[in-house]
Amino acid sequence: MSFLHEEYGTDAEIYRKPFSNEVIADCGDPHAHKVLAACGFVKQTVPPHYVWHQLPDGLSQEEQARRATRAACLLRARGFDANVAEDLVSEEAIATVRDEVRRHRISGAASSSSPTAGPVAPPARLDATASAAPAASSTSAHRSR
Repeated sequence: MSFLHEEYGTDAEIYRKPFSNEVIADCGDPHAHKVLAACGFVKQTVPPHYVWHQLPDGLSQEEQARRATRAACLLRARGFDANVAEDLVSEEAIATVRDEVRRHRISGAASSSSPTAGPVAPPARLDATASAAPAASSTSAHRSR
């Protein structure tokens, strides 16, 4: 069993499993696993070494796209190299996450610079990639596992 993130040299890959409706997210970092879980992905394992995430069955294609796009954007906002397959990109989700990341960045900066505020940890590795849309062009040619 191989994972696309290993094959492509990225931190995370989110894609539809070939010939199915299953949306898979594979990654190797425990912090990325937390982001995927927060976006509704369910952890799957084949002991002792294989861990991946999958969206639950029964979601509409629109909801799958929203959750996949949100996960990719949040992973990128935290500094991960994450790709999402072109058929799972939701422009609506990109705009929503972009606004959320900006609000978090602004509120985090305001509270940490306030003289009355206690110590506040900055968000994990937010950078210019946070506002970038997931790169669909590099993910459209996914090969099957």
